[in-house]
Amino acid sequence: MKSEQKPWFSRLTHAELVMIVVLLFGIFLRLWNFKNTLQFLGDQGRDAMIVAQIFKEKDIVFIGPVTSTGNMYLGPLYYYFMVPFLWMTYPSPLGPAYAVALLSIVTIWLLYRLGREIVGERAAVFAVIFFTFSSTMVGFARFSWNPNPAPLFSLLFIWCLYRTQKKQLVFWVGVSACVAVLMQLHYVTLLTGVVALIFWFKQLREWRSFSVALRKQFVNSTLLALGVFIAFLSPLIVFDIRHHWLNLHSLQSFLATSQQGVASMPFWQKAAKTIAETHGRSLQLFFETTIGKQRTVNTVLLVGVILSLIFLVKRKNESHRLGYQILATIYLVTICGLALYRGSVFDHYIAFFFPVTFLLFGGILSFFSRWKAGWVVVMLSFAGFFWFNIPRLPLNTLGWTIADMNRTSQSIYQHVHPGEKYNIVLLSETKDIYGQNYRYFLTITDRPPLKMEHFGEVETLFIIDEQKIEKDVTNLPIYEIVVFPNHKPAEVYDIPGGPRITILHKHL
Repeated sequence: MKSEQKPWFSRLTHAELVMIVVLLFGIFLRLWNFKNTLQFLGDQGRDAMIVAQIFKEKDIVFIGPVTSTGNMYLGPLYYYFMVPFLWMTYPSPLGPAYAVALLSIVTIWLLYRLGREIVGERAAVFAVIFFTFSSTMVGFARFSWNPNPAPLFSLLFIWCLYRTQKKQLVFWVGVSACVAVLMQLHYVTLLTGVVALIFWFKQLREWRSFSVALRKQFVNSTLLALGVFIAFLSPLIVFDIRHHWLNLHSLQSFLATSQQGVASMPFWQKAAKTIAETHGRSLQLFFETTIGKQRTVNTVLLVGVILSLIFLVKRKNESHRLGYQILATIYLVTICGLALYRGSVFDHYIAFFFPVTFLLFGGILSFFSRWKAGWVVVMLSFAGFFWFNIPRLPLNTLGWTIADMNRTSQSIYQHVHPGEKYNIVLLSETKDIYGQNYRYFLTITDRPPLKMEHFGEVETLFIIDEQKIEKDVTNLPIYEIVVFPNHKPAEVYDIPGGPRITILHKHL
């Protein structure tokens, strides 16, 4: 008689079963009530308009979004990523947001598959649980924005770097590609390039111990990696050449400005200030986005994390010592880079670091779990993590949804005559004067608002007042309002549950 074949799920390991359950939760948390929780602000509206122009007008761009500080432009890779997904759902802007959610779901699985190689299976499972249920990670996964895919490419960067240190030198090409991609998501990720150079020079020092074949592979991989890096950044390089190195000069100016407060300090004071700054930056990297801003508690935990990391890096019989060495190096480079930066560091600046955070948490808890008493530490850690994150998961319908924005834009459209030259101004907490989220929905109609270069031709001005604070919005010191020749409202009306619209006509 033939033996009965066991069902497929009975052949899975405990870790794989846990992973499947966690992955299902991850899919739910990233897609539930998606449309009604979607963040669609000025940056998203601007990106959607530019990307729609790419496939509608065949207008290929060579630069990406402008940074919030420094007047620097990112590379256009994120716009290229958006193109097929916006094209599939156009005119709805949901496509790129779904694509970002999909990347986050893929990251969950890869964090397990690649993480078990870097830090071990149990540590990888713990890391995945942290990543899956992190309210910060879930939030980043539920809308389209250039920093949001950074965790995926950061994870791939770590894995490729790990493989190079295992003498699989062809993976330098992957390291180079990941750095080039990350640089186009946010400029803080330049720090990954520093990490890559540290390990590249480390291997260069080992040159004499390489075999002839390995030396040849090192040279070929380095040259190919350099070629890939230049190819990925070529649109931005072309833009800079054509615009007198605008980005390079902006970067130099930004770095100089960020150091103005300490430029005149003696060296020892600068060093002391930088060292002191590493404390706050470390708390942000590890704890403020995972269990909240509790400085005293977080400081104690930080000491524990650093001591545990030193132990894992130094422990000679640690089977995943190399993985922890790489994670420790990324931490040291990142913390030094952020400590030298004097401006505010927002969560999306450090999105690339979160795989490091979760892999380290997973590794430390995995070490404690070797003893029964250590499981108390594991359970308390997850209890505190869930207590902070579960109530903060962005699953509830927003007070003002993307459908409401579309409805408001349609009401403006109905007040516009064919061929009428009009513009909009938004009064909002976001400070997006141009109202680019509303502007996107108007550009998909047959009566789009004027483009920026034609603002001087405006005949009708719509003031969208979300805040409803000012009694007379027509006299606000906003350039588009100030220069408009007529400040007497032709009509004022309210959108139910939304903003107040004030209409100004150039001629009565």
